[in-house]
Formats: sequence, structure tokens, C-alpha cells
Amino acid sequence: MFIAMDDTIALVILAAGLGSRFGGDKQISRLSSLNLPLLAFSIQDAIKNGLKQVLIVTRTELADFFEKNISQKFPGIQFQLIFQDLAEPQLPKNRTKPWGTGHALLCAKTHIPGKFIVINGDDFYGPNALKAAIQFLRAVKENEFCCVGYPLETTLSPNGPVSRGLIETDANGFVTAIREMIHIRRFSDGIIGTTQPKENFSTSNAKPFFLGERQPVSMNLFGLNASLFSFLEKKFEKFLQSDRNSLTGEFYLPTTITAPDVLNGNQTMKMLPTEDRWLGLTYSDDLPVAEQYLNELIQKGIYFPLPINDL
Repeated sequence: MFIAMDDTIALVILAAGLGSRFGGDKQISRLSSLNLPLLAFSIQDAIKNGLKQVLIVTRTELADFFEKNISQKFPGIQFQLIFQDLAEPQLPKNRTKPWGTGHALLCAKTHIPGKFIVINGDDFYGPNALKAAIQFLRAVKENEFCCVGYPLETTLSPNGPVSRGLIETDANGFVTAIREMIHIRRFSDGIIGTTQPKENFSTSNAKPFFLGERQPVSMNLFGLNASLFSFLEKKFEKFLQSDRNSLTGEFYLPTTITAPDVLNGNQTMKMLPTEDRWLGLTYSDDLPVAEQYLNELIQKGIYFPLPINDL
């Protein structure tokens, strides 16, 4: 079925992270046999669902890759590169980590007039998950947001611990909070994580929490509207009051946009559960798993291979 190109919804890809556990810039890491980064698949899903505006928030040193290997590969699509490392406020001395996903989205504020989908550049979300979020935005008012929820058991890595946002909802499926949980991994007696702050994490004194296999978690796939930015700016200003000189503190998007004063009754966020398979690149050993699965989807004709230039 033909879907008309849609000017009213943009796809925003957050791709400025450093990938410290991965050991490099995972947002441009190519699945070797496919020669594709993960975000190329999300762009294909966006195009299949009619979107034609793609904004990539990244760092200046990655500009050449995106200009030569992404923006030139999708004719008819409006691409915009936005550089988080050039945005105010500048990082304090000795800090290399960007301010976080909430700040990354703020950097795109002037380029987003209305509704938009936001995703991570180093994650694969599955075709049905992205489609559901786009269809939701097309059908709702400006003050209605959405969040795609994945079962926790499907988002773990066998190669080490991960951090996840645990989604809490009311009886009608509306999000009431997203609670950050770190150092999550599977043990013989179940899935365990902790809420201890990352910068102070220690396995010796972390309080463990057993987590349900089907606990819905956020993987930073949201359907939002530009009306959110006024809230986000105020939250970031407050964050800087205590963390401006921090070398590790991050302004997290999920916990910020689900704060009680944001989802205050006038604005709501609906959780859209999905059984799509999520894939991410937390560790370099996650690459072969992602490569095998996505190659299967290409063989089925769900995605198409895209030649990537060597830099």
C-alpha cells in the first residue's frame, strides 16, 4: 500500500553518545556483512511509513560519515545534522561525555515545529514498533504523547549489565513514571538491577531489586510534540544548577519527560506495548547478534541493503 509523504512528523535520531562500554562510536558501527549502521534500518522504517524529515543529533567529528553515508543514500528525504558538542552550555574542563539525551533533544528544538518521533541511533526497534508510534501521533492531539514499551527479558545483553527505564502505568495504560534502573543482568535466580546512581555505583553496597521478565521498559522510542520543549528547558536549567561541573551527570530524557509536572493531566503519555525484537549495541560482542538477525530480515525483503562508502 502506498503511503503519502508526511511533512507533519519528523524523525529525530540521537547519535552523539561516546559508547564507552562499546569501545567506540556505536551509532556509526557497521554490521560487517551488511555494511550498515543500525540507524539506517530505522530510517527505512520511517520512510515506509511516510516520514520524510530526519534530524540527526550528533558530534562534529561524525559529520562526514552521516553526510556521505546516510543523507546521500535516501533521495527525497530532508536530512538535518545538529551538533550537540557545539551547543550551549559548553562542557566543563576534563568532561568528555555530552550532557545526555534530554539535552540532545533540546539541541533540535528550533528545527521541530510540531510532532516528532525520537529514537536512539544505536538501537534497532523493529518495524511494527516505529509504525505504531507514527500512527499514534497522526491520530492524536498535540498534548498526547506515546512511549513504546518492550518486555525487559527481550532487552538484556548476555555480554554484561545494562541500564533500562522501567515504565510504570495506570490501569488505562497511561505512563505515570519511568524509573531508571542500572546494572541489570540475568542471574540464575532471576533478573536483578539497582537504582543506585551510576556515578556512585559499587557492587559491594548496591541494593538489588528482582525484576519481572515482562516488566515493560523504555528504549527511548517516544512520540512527542514541540509543546514539550518549554518543560524540557526548565528541567535542564534546574539540572545545571546542581550538575554543571559534574564530569558524569546526565540529563536523561525518559525520566524528565515523565515527571509529574510534565504529565500533569493536561498532557498524557500512552504506553504502546510491542513484541517487536529490540536490538542494541551496548557491547562490541552485541554486533554479531544484531548482524545475524537483520540479515535475516533483509533476506525476507523487510529491509534492503544499502551501500556505505568507505571513509
